[in-house]
Amino acid sequence: MDYLNLYDQIAEKLKKNILEDQYPSGKLPNERDLSEAFKVSRSTMKKAMDSLVEDGLLFRKARSGTFVNLLFKKNYDDYSHQKRGPIGLTKSFSEQGKEISSRILLFEVILPPEEIRKALLLTENDFTYHFKRVRYIDKVAVSIETNYIPIQLFPKLTKEIAKDSIYDYAINEMGISLTNSYVSIFAAPSDEEDQKELQLTPYEPVTVTEEIVFTETGLPFEYTIVRNHYQKFTYNTSVSSLK
Repeated sequence: MDYLNLYDQIAEKLKKNILEDQYPSGKLPNERDLSEAFKVSRSTMKKAMDSLVEDGLLFRKARSGTFVNLLFKKNYDDYSHQKRGPIGLTKSFSEQGKEISSRILLFEVILPPEEIRKALLLTENDFTYHFKRVRYIDKVAVSIETNYIPIQLFPKLTKEIAKDSIYDYAINEMGISLTNSYVSIFAAPSDEEDQKELQLTPYEPVTVTEEIVFTETGLPFEYTIVRNHYQKFTYNTSVSSLK
């Protein structure tokens, strides 16, 4: 977590405490007591708690304090992937102490299909990496990812790098800042590949997520299609009214 801001690190530690039932009443200590316990400033603790409120794990009640969102906690299971901006499977689950691994099914350089090319703002002559990998959590196959990444943004991508965290490499080794993404989620019938790799029957579906990830400068970095085992995918988010 070296590349995380301090308040992000504190938020992860606080989340761990919550999920381990260290606040059994459901109410958290106040910011002053928490900042002393974590040995950080109150402003850092406030930012950490604000991020967990934004995620939906915590909520604030006027004049009463900060509480754990029990619905969020109930649905935070072994395969619950938290989305707050671009966050890969490796970071999301390794911070929960889980082993993340991949098996590459395909790795090539292609002129992408028109739909992908337009989504990535590429010309007809721009190539992308196109690779597919099965993703495992603690050696259990949970999803099949198909990725398209423009070569000009990641000229040294290799099959070995693709086995690990693409986002970690982009951030830590290349200095690329990934700041936001657009995600679409829907259900679909499983196909033969899904059934083989994810151990599904022909009558079981998959949950599909399509995502475009953007850099800090607004360039599309990646188009990814993920076909998830329907029993091993939970999407949690929070919704706020417009002001």
